Amino acid sequence: MATKKENTGYYFDRRNSKGEAIFRRDTNETLEDAEKYLSSKDIFYESNPSASMMYIETHRRYAYYPTTGRWSVYPFRTKHYRSNGIEDFITRFAKKKT
Repeated sequence: MATKKENTGYYFDRRNSKGEAIFRRDTNETLEDAEKYLSSKDIFYESNPSASMMYIETHRRYAYYPTTGRWSVYPFRTKHYRSNGIEDFITRFAKKKT
């Protein structure tokens, strides 16, 4: 049962093992869309099509999931964060330090 959370685009996905509601928002982007964007910006990445995820390197290495916009610092930590898409992720979180 998908229930929208206000006008944010998030919808109820499931409950975790603690019984907490988990919401999800899809970016409507594919792995290929993210690859095209990263190539156009000359940003190094490695794709893993079987997992629909990629590793992106700027000033750090990140694991990024294009279909949901979820990401984490690599090597994996238990915390995942959310972005609104590949462009949002790069500009807000993975921008190179100056």
